[in-house]
Amino acid sequence: MLKQFRSYLHRQDARQRFYRRLSDRAKVLDLGCGSGINGASLKKLYPSIDLYGIDIVPDADAPGSYVYKRVDLDDSVLPFPDDEFDAVIMTHVIEHLRSPLTLGKEIRRVLKGGGMFYVEAPNWTSALVPSFGFHREQRNPFNFFDDPTHIRPWTKQSLFVFLSGACGLRVAKVGTVRVWLRVPFDFFMILWAFVRGNRERFVTSLWNIYGWCIFGVGVKD
Repeated sequence: MLKQFRSYLHRQDARQRFYRRLSDRAKVLDLGCGSGINGASLKKLYPSIDLYGIDIVPDADAPGSYVYKRVDLDDSVLPFPDDEFDAVIMTHVIEHLRSPLTLGKEIRRVLKGGGMFYVEAPNWTSALVPSFGFHREQRNPFNFFDDPTHIRPWTKQSLFVFLSGACGLRVAKVGTVRVWLRVPFDFFMILWAFVRGNRERFVTSLWNIYGWCIFGVGVKD
């Protein structure tokens, strides 16, 4: 019963809800795919999904579930034909880019008609959280600038303008990444993580309570 409840809470996350709008036949581009966390989640849902990834990691370190291309997103040219993808995902990448607005037209170009774009980033209020010295060696950020590669935080309004202006998409939704049903349990998890010295678990629960992240969904009409 507990496992089923945890699975239900997981499905309420904004990114997971977006995943469930896709299908086994979807062709998906993950911008800044990193170690392939998004791809692993998508493969669990849709074993036959067609995954493409872009990042600056060496080819040898690219996640095996992707057709991978090494590209610097600040160069703003995506090496794919027009109208190629059913969905584009960009999670915790836009805050690292120097010129994200010029990437918008490329995102629109490679999306098929009716295709969807999901973007997720730290909320601007993440810059107001204290930079706690709790197990710093574990590195997970409390404050936005705990990650020295972060350039600027975003607001829901700036995500809206990015989706509608730079990407030329219809904005389906912008919002805060928070699962309200999880909040009471997160307070207990923070206490547990503090006792166990687990910074990652501490941060994960803090992010949900605080609304540390925001997201937006755009559609190419």
